[in-house]
Amino acid sequence: MNAFTLRPFVIYFLTNTLSLLGTWIQKVGLGWLTWQITESTFWTSFVSIALMAPVGIIGPFIAVYAESWDMRRAFLLTKILMMLISFVIFALQYFDMHNLHSLIATSLALGVLSAVHHPIRLVFISIVVPRPYLASAIGLNSVSWNMSRVVGPGLSGFAIVLLGLATTFGIAVILYAPLIVALALLPLEPRAKAKPNADRFFQKMRDGGKVALQTPLIFTALCMVALNSFLVRGVLEIQPAIIGQILGGESQALATATAAAGVGALLASGWIGLGKLSPDFIQRCLWPMLAIGIIGTACLNLTSMIIPMSLIFVLTGFTATVVGIGAQTLIQLKVEEDYRARVMTWWSSVSFGSLTLGGILIGFLGDLTPIEDAILMVMLPGLLLAMLVLVKLPLARWKA
Repeated sequence: MNAFTLRPFVIYFLTNTLSLLGTWIQKVGLGWLTWQITESTFWTSFVSIALMAPVGIIGPFIAVYAESWDMRRAFLLTKILMMLISFVIFALQYFDMHNLHSLIATSLALGVLSAVHHPIRLVFISIVVPRPYLASAIGLNSVSWNMSRVVGPGLSGFAIVLLGLATTFGIAVILYAPLIVALALLPLEPRAKAKPNADRFFQKMRDGGKVALQTPLIFTALCMVALNSFLVRGVLEIQPAIIGQILGGESQALATATAAAGVGALLASGWIGLGKLSPDFIQRCLWPMLAIGIIGTACLNLTSMIIPMSLIFVLTGFTATVVGIGAQTLIQLKVEEDYRARVMTWWSSVSFGSLTLGGILIGFLGDLTPIEDAILMVMLPGLLLAMLVLVKLPLARWKA
């Protein structure tokens, strides 16, 4: 069933897309500013990854409490605080006060808020639409993310060149507002909240992890997500460092490469978001897409030109999204409501934690050796790990 037939989802989709557009504009601007200040692949990677790393580190702890929260209020509060931090980033750039320390501090602050916001966002989509529309809503929510990923970097690149970084960050701040207004007014589906003191904190953590690890489909999906994020998404998230080192740091090249990855991701999320793919078909797609993504990423070692590099990013953006959103869809459909926040945050923790490790590792190696060689050094053993998953986990194999 197509979630676009539901008016509340359409409102949420449009305003959330604008908010995510601002997120991508800001993310590209922060990565680019870090490269300009440091010309270091490690620090550029660090600032880019810091926006997401806390999700992988403290996400499971937040999710235990998130199950008993009022989702509307929690969503509103986190978005308002993120808007305020974004305003600080704009103000520091306007007065030309940014340095490496301010970039690390503001990126980590946004990252911590994202860690709080992420389990809320994962649960929130399930109360925007009735359950029969959930698979479509998840896919279309990914369309929203990846649509902004296509348009945002392009706008950011042109805004940096034509208007400067301060105005670019200011645009990002303004784009938060429509979603905040919509969240205050949006009608939501009823949801039974978990009792705040039903279990002890660590017991809830163990229960969520137990469900994730002992349910074969969920465990297999998490293994796929871990490899996909470490080996493919980690590279996509450090594109400012890659473009800075390989192509000499042209903002137009950064916009083109990041938008190319977004095109691939948009195609993938639209494919899933149409709601016409069965869970069984999505499951069978995960391993082939993972293998293709790893091989495609390794091929970055073969080129130093923007056109073939962008084509590679289209491919890896597509495969990374099929694996990531496909796994999320399977888990969302499998997990019981009482465990949804805890189990889904394991998905986000594995996803963001793995891309943090992958991006930082490649960024570190990129300061020691050409970054294209660093990528190849990580991809080769990564493909072997992916083959091991295929052999060891029956649910990862293509079934007739």
